[in-house]
Amino acid sequence: MQNCNIMSSSKDRVEAQRFIKNLSGKTKFVISKNSHAIGLSRQTYQNKLDNLRNQKIITNFTININPNIRPDNLKYVMIEIKTNPKEPELVEELLEIPQLRMLDGIFGDFSLFALFIFKSPEEYYQILNNIDKIMSKSYFKKYQIIETIKVFKTNGISLRDSKISFTLGKKINLKEIAKNSANIEYNPQKFPGLVMKIEDPHATILIFSTGKIVITEFRKEIGAKQLIDKVAQEIRKTGIQLEKKISQNFYIDEIDYLILKILQDDQGLRPISTYEIKDLLNEKYRMTLKSLNKDDISQSTIHNRIKKLEQQAAILNYTVNFCPKKIGFEGKYLLRIKPKDPSKYNELAIKLDMHKNITDLFRIGEQYGLFAIVRVEKVEDFASFIKDLYSSEEIEDTYTCFVLDELKPYTNFILF
Repeated sequence: MQNCNIMSSSKDRVEAQRFIKNLSGKTKFVISKNSHAIGLSRQTYQNKLDNLRNQKIITNFTININPNIRPDNLKYVMIEIKTNPKEPELVEELLEIPQLRMLDGIFGDFSLFALFIFKSPEEYYQILNNIDKIMSKSYFKKYQIIETIKVFKTNGISLRDSKISFTLGKKINLKEIAKNSANIEYNPQKFPGLVMKIEDPHATILIFSTGKIVITEFRKEIGAKQLIDKVAQEIRKTGIQLEKKISQNFYIDEIDYLILKILQDDQGLRPISTYEIKDLLNEKYRMTLKSLNKDDISQSTIHNRIKKLEQQAAILNYTVNFCPKKIGFEGKYLLRIKPKDPSKYNELAIKLDMHKNITDLFRIGEQYGLFAIVRVEKVEDFASFIKDLYSSEEIEDTYTCFVLDELKPYTNFILF
């Protein structure tokens, strides 16, 4: 549990927020680069960083993982639990489950709200049996499981711009391809690559002279094989020579997943090195490596895999966990939203995920089909937030739970 006393002055909070923003980026934290970005010397930056650590304003480095990593998208599952203070062992047992990402004490019909993230449906069903056993020992035995259908936003990061990339390993003459292809846009003054839009399934293909190909603007529910086959077919039509099958090197395997897990969960008050990741893989996950017939993973292999995970946006960003209340975020709310028109869920979600106070947004299979985690600096700001939501005239009703206590924080959200 975090001990979050609010900082003494608004100036201190603004300064802390500035640093936390600076610690979030697409690439791994490098003190010389980050200090230069905000105009401080390396030593001054280091001193301020140490001060934030000592005050427990920031706790550890981490990453955010793209929920849409393949071959299996991550599975987000929420559980609402009714309990009482005489059952601390229930909380302790839940906290032991590695897949638990967030546990909040809430005000309302239920006492606890838990968010679990599983790497596959199979892992979910395995752990569900353990969760059921824990809940069978509770006094009320009242809990409900909420499965998410789609993730629109996580930790302040919108997922509307998901992309897949791979490389052909050879250079491409873009002018020649554009000259012979009517359905390709090519204007090197505005954009350095070819732009090809396809339908059924809908997607945009970006082709660069280096041989890199990026697939973007595709629906998350498209089957992987269907998407790859269609992309390969359209690329071949341009005259670009492909192998019989596009290499699916943008799919993560079990070793990739272990590296992501280490980057997310095993970093401390400084970023972890690839050598330390190597040691953790070969010690903490030795049995898993053995089952994969891998006796040892080299440092260079880990470095190359991380670069690939960055390029393919499996790693959404590098960031830090921090104490929201110490930098002025006093209010956290769990908000369910029901639109007036049930056919407009996606349109409403796209509008909502642009709202800076919404850090996480999910589609769930319930009457109130959108579920949002909302952060506000002052509790009274939530009233303005709700009033603003209803002003759009697209929302029929909302249902709110106020978070009383963050028992396991989920606190690396993007600050604006």
